[in-house]
Amino acid sequence: MRVLFLSVKDLEKSEYLREGNKNLLKTEIGICDTIALCGRLISARHTEYGPRLWINDNDTIAVTVGTFNKDVRRDAEKILREFKHGDEKYILIYGNPYETDRLYINVNHPNGVLLVSRETFERFHSIRKSAREHLLKKSGVAKVESIKEKKPTKIKEFSDQEIIGLIKSKDSGSGIPIDEILKTIPQPSRDSVESRIYELLDSGVLFEPRAGIVKVIE
Repeated sequence: MRVLFLSVKDLEKSEYLREGNKNLLKTEIGICDTIALCGRLISARHTEYGPRLWINDNDTIAVTVGTFNKDVRRDAEKILREFKHGDEKYILIYGNPYETDRLYINVNHPNGVLLVSRETFERFHSIRKSAREHLLKKSGVAKVESIKEKKPTKIKEFSDQEIIGLIKSKDSGSGIPIDEILKTIPQPSRDSVESRIYELLDSGVLFEPRAGIVKVIE
């Protein structure tokens, strides 16, 4: 197992690789099969696939935890139960890359999701930055340039009214699957829109007639 300490931003510049039965991620600082991320917990939600946690380290990512591992799922469920919006909680996550239509991080390791202190969060990113500088220097410019360059994409911010209007326009009467809504959103904005949908559900602006289906409350 090769673990790299990464930031959410690093994932935008990464490239998913499948070698035999291994799921790998090629980054500017090397190839790994396991990713460590650490960020502030900004939202949490239960889904049929497991707890969905949103973490932020200057950029936001949504991670579904414990799809196959009951122990790590239990740990994430406890965090979800105790989390309240506005809490200052920090999460350390270990996961494996997997890509279909987009990159996913599968969190199924024992102790794959842990509550940590702010000091641990700061230490994690201090080590990450130092290791990054060392590995970039060690690998040399030629290797760094061999990674496929991806132009930075400006992320569109969607207002609550835009999200509500989109749901209304797609709803034929019985609600619309969240996944169907997200398919219409440009990739860089999907995680933030998904987070806002769940916050609108929590606030009572939306409701779920069935799991994963949302409808605007008139």
